Amino acid sequence: MGATHGEQEIFLGQSNQANAQNLASCSEHFHANTVPQLVGSKGQKLARQSHELCFHGFAVLYSGVSRTPIYAAQHLTRERIHQARSLTRKDNFHEETRLPTHVQAKLNDYRRSGYDRGHLAPNGDMANLSQQFDSFSLANIAPQNGTHNRGLWQQIERDTRNLALKYGELYVITGVAFQGRQIAQIGDGVLVPSHFFKVVYVPSINRAGVYYTPNDDSGTIEHISLSELSTRTGINAMPSLSPQEQSTAFNMPASSDPQQANNDGWDNGWMRLIVMILEFLIGLLR
Repeated sequence: MGATHGEQEIFLGQSNQANAQNLASCSEHFHANTVPQLVGSKGQKLARQSHELCFHGFAVLYSGVSRTPIYAAQHLTRERIHQARSLTRKDNFHEETRLPTHVQAKLNDYRRSGYDRGHLAPNGDMANLSQQFDSFSLANIAPQNGTHNRGLWQQIERDTRNLALKYGELYVITGVAFQGRQIAQIGDGVLVPSHFFKVVYVPSINRAGVYYTPNDDSGTIEHISLSELSTRTGINAMPSLSPQEQSTAFNMPASSDPQQANNDGWDNGWMRLIVMILEFLIGLLR
């Protein structure tokens, strides 16, 4: 089903199953209570066999084609992160029985696959046991390169939590992309994303940015704008933001530098570098 918005056609997710939900019923996870839009030809493909799911602490648009989430949405607050840090992780991966059986990812799909079961809405963001349990639903999981999951991506998740602690609240959209002609798959048809991304919007300073990184062990990361993300993936992650806000790519905290999230601005890395150089030169003169 499609609708027009300006010159771009928007495609809506399907929620016609008896046990499906409408993301409008858990709109608190989205900035301005506005769900992402699937746009253009790429969005049309994503909308096929998509299912909307509300969870404790986050919301998911799930693809029955890839048998992975397309994206997960969260509203992170300082209080929530403090609560999450006091919660001990307890793995409980499980199949999502609210989905039609023929589109569910299964636990067996991931066994001996060579890929991690990668969270979109991470367990480390979950403030209580109900949220934590829901985060282990396979509707919130995609096949992820192990080095990527436990290295670069884990640091991106930490940087995001640090931003929530610093600024008080964030709106986050975490998703996957399938680029290229040949897409790998595991198990009984679970597709392996080519890329993972995380959109972060900070209301208090009206800034948004996107981490965009290939699902491999290269350690490569790009910081792109929301409009560039829409072009690449067909996902307009935060349609409530103005065109100017969507077209500006703000520098996100560098994943190799977790302390950057605790500085006064996202661009203070240059200032620290200058200070280090000055300290080095002063040391030479002593």
